[in-house]
Amino acid sequence: MTQDDLEPLAPQDALDWYLEHRRDDLRTDTRRKHRSALGTFVDWTDEADIDDMNDVGGRQLMEFKTWRKTETDLMTVSLNGNLAILQRFLRFCENIDAVTEGVADRVPLPNVPPEEEVNYEVPTDEEVEDIRSYFRRFEYASRRHVEFELIAEVGIRLGAVRAIDVSDFDPEAKVIRLRHRPEGTDDYGTPLKNGPDGERLVNVSDQLRNFIVDYVKHNRADVTDKYDREPLFTTSGGRPSTATIRRDFYKMSRPCTYSGNCPHDREIAKCDAAKNANAADCPSRFSTHPLRKWAIMNQLDEGVPKELLSDRVDVSVPVLDKHYDQRTEEQKSRRRREVLEANLNQYAMTDGGRNIENRQKDSR
Repeated sequence: MTQDDLEPLAPQDALDWYLEHRRDDLRTDTRRKHRSALGTFVDWTDEADIDDMNDVGGRQLMEFKTWRKTETDLMTVSLNGNLAILQRFLRFCENIDAVTEGVADRVPLPNVPPEEEVNYEVPTDEEVEDIRSYFRRFEYASRRHVEFELIAEVGIRLGAVRAIDVSDFDPEAKVIRLRHRPEGTDDYGTPLKNGPDGERLVNVSDQLRNFIVDYVKHNRADVTDKYDREPLFTTSGGRPSTATIRRDFYKMSRPCTYSGNCPHDREIAKCDAAKNANAADCPSRFSTHPLRKWAIMNQLDEGVPKELLSDRVDVSVPVLDKHYDQRTEEQKSRRRREVLEANLNQYAMTDGGRNIENRQKDSR
C-alpha cells in the first residue's frame, strides 16, 4: 500500500477506534495501560504538528522514542513496554489503512539491559516495621493501616485489595476469598489480574484477622458500590479507586509521616512533599508493588515453599524466581542452613535418629 492509498485519520480518532476495537479482549488494567501509553503518543503528535496518522513513518517513530526517553526519564524496560504497545496500535492502523504497511515493524524497540530486566525497588525491613509500629499506635485499624498490613503479610496485588467485599472475609476461618468480578466499567469493575485463574482462598494470621475485624467494626463506612456490593475497604462514596489506595501508600510511606525525620535533609515544614496532596513527590515514598515484593521476599525468607507461595500470591514459580526473589546469596544460604538444621533436629527426635544413636553407642 502506498501513501496515496491511505485514508486520513487523526491520531486521537485512531486511538479511540483502537480502544473500542479491543474493548472485549483487553482486561481493565491492560486497557488503562494502553490508553496511558498511547495517550502520550497522541500528545506528542500535537507537539510535532502531526494531525494525520498517514504522516507517521520511521523517522517520526525515532523522534518519538527519543522524546519519550528524554522527557520522561523512563527506564529501558518501561520504555520498551510502551513502544511495544505503540507497535500493536500501529498494526491496527495498518489494517484500517491509516499508516503505510510495515510502519509497525519500524518501531525502534530498545534492547533491555540485564540490570533493568528486574525492578529492584523494595522497602527495607526497618522501613516496613517502622511504618507498622507508627500506624498500630496512632492510626490503628484505619483503612490505610489495614491495607498496609494486608499487603505486607500476604503480598497480594493492589487490584485484589480493592476487589475484596466484606462477605469475602471469614473471620472465623481466618481466610479471605479473592474473586474475579469483571462486570462493570473501569471505575466499578473489580477484576483480578489473571482472571478466574487468580481466584483463591488466602489464609491470614490471628493478628491480621483482628486488624480487619476492628476496622470493619469501628472505621469502615457503611456504604455499597454501584452493584450494591459491600466493599471491605471504603471511602464515603463507596469503593476506593486504585489511585486512592496508591495515594494512601504514598502518604504513609513518607519518612516524615512515620518517623518525623527527613532523610533528604529537607525542612519538613517547608517541604511540598510533606503536604498530602504532593505525597507522590517524596523521593522515599513507595506504592503497593514494592511492598508486595517485600512481602514475597519475607515469606521466602521465612521458609514458605515457592510452590505454596506461588498459589498464595498468584505468580508462577519462574516469575517469582526472576522478579521477586531478590534475597542476597548470603540470605538464601542462611535460610537453607536454618531449614537443614531444623530438619536434622526433627529427624534426631524420630525413631530413625534414635536408632542411629543406639548403634553408635553399641559400637563403642
